[in-house]
Amino acid sequence: MEARKVQSKSRYLWAFIIGTAIFILGFAFTNGIAYLEFQRISSLQGPTSYQIFQDKLQYTLFDEDICAEESYLKISKDLSYQGQIIGDLETKLGKDNENVLFRKKFYTLIQLEHLEFVKIINEECEKDINIILFFYSNKKEDLADSERLGDILGPIYVRNKDNLVLYSIDLNLDSEIVKNLREKYDVEDSVIILNENQRFTEISNINEIETHLN
Repeated sequence: MEARKVQSKSRYLWAFIIGTAIFILGFAFTNGIAYLEFQRISSLQGPTSYQIFQDKLQYTLFDEDICAEESYLKISKDLSYQGQIIGDLETKLGKDNENVLFRKKFYTLIQLEHLEFVKIINEECEKDINIILFFYSNKKEDLADSERLGDILGPIYVRNKDNLVLYSIDLNLDSEIVKNLREKYDVEDSVIILNENQRFTEISNINEIETHLN
């Protein structure tokens, strides 16, 4: 009977070692993927920002045609893709991770450059591209409201992405530009602002916003 007890303890020990090794390998793999995504977003943000600056300057300084859609569509697609990656990074590295927060600040600046770009296009090209500013909060007490609004915005964007730009801004970012935005749009809690003149804090279905789109 003693020999069986020793053998049983040995099995438990090996099971513990193998389980621990699997956990460590899984943790390392997950963090490795997150690191690669972080590197990817870092490498994407520079070129996207540069392209927006370049296109705006080509128009403002050299009178180039800002109404050509190819550049606008590519920039918008790249910007949307960056937002998706940042969302994944928040999930994998944490919403309070310093590197993620820095990339979110930079992403916010790029979004605002793009917003200015879209405003110029609407004015100069007689377009009616709809603009949505989505101010959200990752604070625990606000998270449910933000996620509820975000869940509504997802399908709205997919259904109208040819004539709609969506900018998601973390209202709690420690950023002077975000503080200025909050003051400008009088933002305290999660809110959707459509075309800078309509506010939505509670939405039950997508029609409540889609009926107001241009």
